[in-house]
Amino acid sequence: MPTEGTPTTRSTPVAPLHECSACRLPFVVPTDVLKVVTRTTYEVELSCTNCGWSEVGTHDEDALEDLDRALDRQTAEMQAALEIWRLTREIEEIDAFARALRDGLILPEDF
Repeated sequence: MPTEGTPTTRSTPVAPLHECSACRLPFVVPTDVLKVVTRTTYEVELSCTNCGWSEVGTHDEDALEDLDRALDRQTAEMQAALEIWRLTREIEEIDAFARALRDGLILPEDF
């Protein structure tokens, strides 16, 4: 416990770059690399595709690499979800066709 006159410091955790500072959702993408600051540091514009928040900041290669990996994971998750949706849709179409055949709604002259 700090005593009187002793400064207190709070350590606020820094959110990963892919998480929006405004809406806290993982929809931040880099929109532009504005400047190379040092050999391993870049000035980058980031924006949230969910709420429209944007920020220009200086980030090192490690943070930007983490952002890139997060974006790759999100892309893979979206592709997997899309594949599941496509398969589900195809099964629903097959089931509907089978019901129509069973109920006599499709006749040979329909082909």
